[in-house]
Amino acid sequence: MVVMLLLVTFLSALIFAYLIFLKGRFFSRQNAVIDAPIDIISEDLSDLTNWQSWLPWLLYEPKAHIDYEYLNSGIHSISPSCLAWQGTLIKDGYITLEPSRSGAHYFHTLLEAPAFYPCDVHFNIDLTKQKDRTLVTIQIAGNLPFFQRWKQRAFNIRADKDAELALLKVLSYLSKYNTTSDHEYNAPTFEWLAQTKLDHIDAVTRPFVVNNQPMSQKMDQGFHDLMTELGPENPPAGPSFALYKKADIIHHYFSGKLGIPIQNLAPCELTPERIILRGNYLHLRYTGCYQNLSLAWHVLYTFMRLNNIRVNRRRYGVEFFEVGPLQTHITKDYVTCVYLPIK
Repeated sequence: MVVMLLLVTFLSALIFAYLIFLKGRFFSRQNAVIDAPIDIISEDLSDLTNWQSWLPWLLYEPKAHIDYEYLNSGIHSISPSCLAWQGTLIKDGYITLEPSRSGAHYFHTLLEAPAFYPCDVHFNIDLTKQKDRTLVTIQIAGNLPFFQRWKQRAFNIRADKDAELALLKVLSYLSKYNTTSDHEYNAPTFEWLAQTKLDHIDAVTRPFVVNNQPMSQKMDQGFHDLMTELGPENPPAGPSFALYKKADIIHHYFSGKLGIPIQNLAPCELTPERIILRGNYLHLRYTGCYQNLSLAWHVLYTFMRLNNIRVNRRRYGVEFFEVGPLQTHITKDYVTCVYLPIK
């Protein structure tokens, strides 16, 4: 009897702690300024048919069937108030634009996308006038079902990356209204290359750990040190690469190896090693600046989930920097191939 009472007390305390500490709410807000008038941007975004070209959830299946519906009366009756999609990967989903008062620069939508979120999500866009420019703020918020509250951190990251990607894509779309020529708004592009295998690589490597500094700063320094130690007599035999042993986005902790392929190594302080990358990988080609490279991993992991594939956490994730600062000074033209190990 006493054991049963203790067990019931323990379970009650566990449930109480679950209710108190795991609210299940996820939230993200991203913003940026664009050199375009607020009235023109507001008019464009008030027409839901324009959203198909930049909504981030549609990039995973470009051939998905799209429908528009007229659910509301009043100010939005001329334009559709619902964009619905049907696809093999992204399933059935929709986004509805709620009516707003005339002249408001605020767009409140309800997103139902079960392939991405297990609950309805509020996806809002707020425009703020800043002289001749416009501050665009995107906000994603939702509440997880009771038994999925323990996934709150994972969905916070997912919402962060979806909001970041949506902001980049909508800024690129709205750049046609840009009033100045000294600033470009470029959304990254992703080319899904399905499954592949990787060959072995003879390379010199250097371990890296990133914790309290920007990833790009650590990598720039690491590759610079490797090139300096190799010297001019040892030019790279292929694109440099990074192997990720651990990637903890929540705590901004990353570890692994940086490598430069070599052939016929002339005498220097470095000792080459053979990198053997076994098994199958999901392959994505990312074009864009290194600042947004984490979005490539977000997109690749989402492709993995949509295709019901599991990641192999015992092997390294890989980045090959095919086009970088040595090939072009235009950051939007950088090309990085990302490989995710799978089971």
